[in-house]
Amino acid sequence: MPSGVVQPTDDRPTTISESGARQWLYPASFEGKWQDRRTIVNVVLMLLFFGLPWLHVGGHQAVLLDLPHRKLAFFGLVLWPQDSYLLWLLLFTGLLGIFIITAQWGRLWCGWACPQTVFMEGVFRKIENKIEGKPTKRMKRDDGPWSWDKIWRKTLKHGVFFLISAHVANTALAYVASSEVVLDMTLSDPRQHMSWFGLMFGVSALFYLDFAWFREQLCTIACPYGRWQSVLLDDHSLIVGYDYRRGENRGGSGKRRKAPDEPFGDCIDCGLCVQVCPTGIDIRNGLQMECINCTACIDACEPVMAKIGRPAGLIRYTSLLELDGAERKAVRPRTIVYAALLVIALTVFAVAASHRKITEVSVVRAQGQAVMQIDGPNLVNHFRAKLVNKSAKAVKIALEPRDGYSFVVPLNPWPVPAGETATMDIFIRRKLVDFKPGGADRPLLVFTHEGNEIGRARVPLLGPGTAAKPPIQRAGDER
Repeated sequence: MPSGVVQPTDDRPTTISESGARQWLYPASFEGKWQDRRTIVNVVLMLLFFGLPWLHVGGHQAVLLDLPHRKLAFFGLVLWPQDSYLLWLLLFTGLLGIFIITAQWGRLWCGWACPQTVFMEGVFRKIENKIEGKPTKRMKRDDGPWSWDKIWRKTLKHGVFFLISAHVANTALAYVASSEVVLDMTLSDPRQHMSWFGLMFGVSALFYLDFAWFREQLCTIACPYGRWQSVLLDDHSLIVGYDYRRGENRGGSGKRRKAPDEPFGDCIDCGLCVQVCPTGIDIRNGLQMECINCTACIDACEPVMAKIGRPAGLIRYTSLLELDGAERKAVRPRTIVYAALLVIALTVFAVAASHRKITEVSVVRAQGQAVMQIDGPNLVNHFRAKLVNKSAKAVKIALEPRDGYSFVVPLNPWPVPAGETATMDIFIRRKLVDFKPGGADRPLLVFTHEGNEIGRARVPLLGPGTAAKPPIQRAGDER
């Protein structure tokens, strides 16, 4: 193995030295069929990431976590705080999806779809190789003194890194503030949106520090997903593995010449699988937490096998059982349970989403002067109604009167714009001679839209003889 390549160990992460200091990795460039496939996947995922904020479905941004207005838009489905149960169902469904994907295909997410891997290996690593050259040159330049060549390359690289990080940060913010708002803030004076500008700059700095410095440590130290492997994986799960039965005993050409009668395996101990690994591990040491199943070691090994006339697959997608010579089963109790729970969760979510109300009305007693006596024989209670219009169209809410009670409202019908929340004061008038004390007087409020009932509420009236015994205040001739 070339000098300068950090040697993997079994007792600590490759990025940490014996003294506990950071060790920089210089993964080698490579080509291969798996790299080509991952490039296609990376392009598709990045197009989705940068394109979804500009796609609208049902009058809303395709994916939007609108924090200022407290709503979540997800491909036409708009969830409000009142729909929090649907959000939890959606998260639970996603968690079950991760369980079944990991149980079947191992760390497919980490190697193929995680934003850290997609941007690090698909964008930032490629730019670094273009500006600073091959890993061996970068290594020598970093170990050497500062020179004009080193200064302009580092300056250009980190400048490009920050610009890309800022673009990624702006796109990420478009998922929480909408693409229109982010575009407007980008084209306007930053002083008009200092809070958002500060947030954008902070997120950009975090992305830059991650991709320029923290890098693989996010996967090996910070991310808990690798540690979940012991729970989510089993002997049947797909992993990127080294066929030790076929590869051992290792030996290069020199070693093989010195001991021609020794039974060597297919591995010639070239070390390419280590040199290309973005987390710096040696796949030949078995299943490891730091392995993200990126398939780089497969692409590095297959040309070597072809060159020495051995079949491909020394490092391949396999399972622990297959490495031991047994048969892998795709269908087993664990995957059946996960699949059943996933189907149940999806069904419950679909039913709940299809039956949810697009308008919701709640009525509470108004704060302050909630009850008063006017016109001598009449008792008036003050309530406040709140309506959430979760539809894409404006609605007009009508409050229907009931026998024995009269309602006074500012507007009837009451217009509520699409996707808005509105409040309305309701005054309920009751004759004192007809009032039932002790909380027994509970008029029914019925709210309708275009003749269809959308909500109802029974509200207890306060007055003489009620438990609360609020003061009854005359209000002159107010009606």
